[in-house]
Order: sequence, then structure tokens, then C-alpha cells
Amino acid sequence: MRALRSDRRGLAALEFALIAPVLLMILGGVVDLGLATVGRSRLANGLAQGVQQALATGPGISAAAIRTFVQNGASRSGLTEPVTVTVSGPACYCITGSPAALGASTPLSAANACTGTCSSPASGPGAFVVITASYSYQPIMPLYSTVSSTTVSQTVTARLL
Repeated sequence: MRALRSDRRGLAALEFALIAPVLLMILGGVVDLGLATVGRSRLANGLAQGVQQALATGPGISAAAIRTFVQNGASRSGLTEPVTVTVSGPACYCITGSPAALGASTPLSAANACTGTCSSPASGPGAFVVITASYSYQPIMPLYSTVSSTTVSQTVTARLL
């Protein structure tokens, strides 16, 4: 019995077998966090391309065209998951409050111009577009969804006039 207690062969293999699952869980979590961050960056690139096109075109751009530009921009960046895009506007908004927020919207005139007045004389009405894009990240580790949300979402507000 004394010989068995003093025998240390195989102890390193036993220690590795005990710690390996913990190390793999940590490594998987780091990989999931990195992949979600890359996906967020790719989604931001798609949003940037949609906003750039909206700014270049002006208030005459349609919500469907913006949606198409955001989805195409995100897929060209390498995002393979389907992207859901919601576009509000272009419409006329007044900037209200502190911090600044968009007030009630009114439709653009036939000439794609904002008419009317705002309660704050310093800021007249402007044509704005609000774009929200999101996708569902598929984690490698099943426990990632309990720690963090798997839905990645970003919103951009741009003034077109």
C-alpha cells in the first residue's frame, strides 16, 4: 500500500484531465466573444454603407433602397447570417430635449422638403432617417447564450437635410 501512495506516475495526466474542460470552456467563450465582436463590426460596416448612400442620395431615397444597401454591405463585409433591417423615414423630425432626441415625425413634402416649424426656434425641421440592423449570432459554446444575448443590433440616425 505504501508503494502505491508514493507512486506519482500518471499524476500529470490526471491533473490535465481535470483542468482541460475548464480551459476549453474559457477558450470557447473567448472565441465566441471574438466572433460576436467581428460580426458587430461587419454589421456596422453594412450600416455605414447604407447611411453613406442615404446621405449621397438625400431625402428622395426610399426605405427599401436603404435596406438593400445595408444588407448588401453587411454581406460584402463577410456577415453570413441574415440581417434584419428596419428603416424609419426619410421623414421630417424636430430635435427636442436634452439630450437631443427626435420629436414627432411628419411626412416629407412632394418636393422632398421639410415644411413647418419646431418648438425650438434654433433648430428647424430636418429630414432624418433612422436605420436599425440586427442579426442573430450562432455561438459555438452553448453556454454563451446564457451569459450574453445572441442578438446583435445597432442603430444609426442620420440627418439628410
